[in-house]
Amino acid sequence: MTSSHPIKWGILSTARIGVTAFIPSARATPNAQVHAIASRSQTTADAFARAHDIPVALGSYQALLDHPDIDAIYISLPNSLHAEWTIKAAEAGKHIFCEKPLAVTAAEGRQMVEACRKADVLLFEAFVFMHHPQSRRLREIIAAREIGTLRHINAGMTYVIDDPSNIRLIKALGGGSIYDGGVYPITFSRFIAGTDPVSVQAHMRFDAQAGVDVATSLILEYPDGVTATLYCSFEGRGGAHALITGDQGRLVVPTPYHPGAESSFDVVIGSDESRSETFQTGTPPFQPAIDFFQQCMRGEETPAYMADHADGTLRVVEAAFESAQSGRRVEL
Repeated sequence: MTSSHPIKWGILSTARIGVTAFIPSARATPNAQVHAIASRSQTTADAFARAHDIPVALGSYQALLDHPDIDAIYISLPNSLHAEWTIKAAEAGKHIFCEKPLAVTAAEGRQMVEACRKADVLLFEAFVFMHHPQSRRLREIIAAREIGTLRHINAGMTYVIDDPSNIRLIKALGGGSIYDGGVYPITFSRFIAGTDPVSVQAHMRFDAQAGVDVATSLILEYPDGVTATLYCSFEGRGGAHALITGDQGRLVVPTPYHPGAESSFDVVIGSDESRSETFQTGTPPFQPAIDFFQQCMRGEETPAYMADHADGTLRVVEAAFESAQSGRRVEL
């Protein structure tokens, strides 16, 4: 596959994130074509294709995997369906860009990774910030010790979900605030620390009717004394944030997980020296990740932060449930 060869994408499901994030980002990516949409209903697929100018509409998920022109699949199904359809897409020989979280258990995630390895196809988890210039710059500043020795990471993701029919509140579909929002600060803290935590302490508040967590607080301990306090919730409008603290300064990051066409963060050294760093990609948040994914497909880049990276986040999620139930810290 050459750099001039257009990569034809198929979208598996008509979920809203395809419209708000994936489609505009793919269309901003050189040689990416949004070629097909699949739904469980032909009528729904037809309507979506017309509304978003997509050439091919298919009335089943399997029809998309069987389509000979499709090179890569974007999976935006509910969390509980990621494993099934990722494995089927791999067996069909398609490269896969899967929404987060990759799976609902670490074991399930490992099955997905193994299926893609066996089929020799790429599997990316859609934590797009890991491929963005802003994130790389944060790591550079920390590595250069501009804020001294890394000590603590504080990060959160909160928004209001109060409609019982929302899939984020449906346990059978992999709902809950830690799966929908909490995996962002968990993955971000792992990215910033550059390693996995050694212990997890968690407190969760559950919705009695839905049976899913609607607010979760985490304390992670990393090697070398680095710690993280993380929070996710369906009960507040705080949005996303991150604060990275060293013994000589801090990094204040307003858009840690979805830096867009223009993003910035503040570097504060000591008590008075401050500067802002701005990144103008001119593209939607998913675009750098899609571009990198396609370069990997063409053999022009070495895959980085592949889906096996998700194992660390899913092990933290599992430990969080165990800790919340037992009231004790869980060693990893």
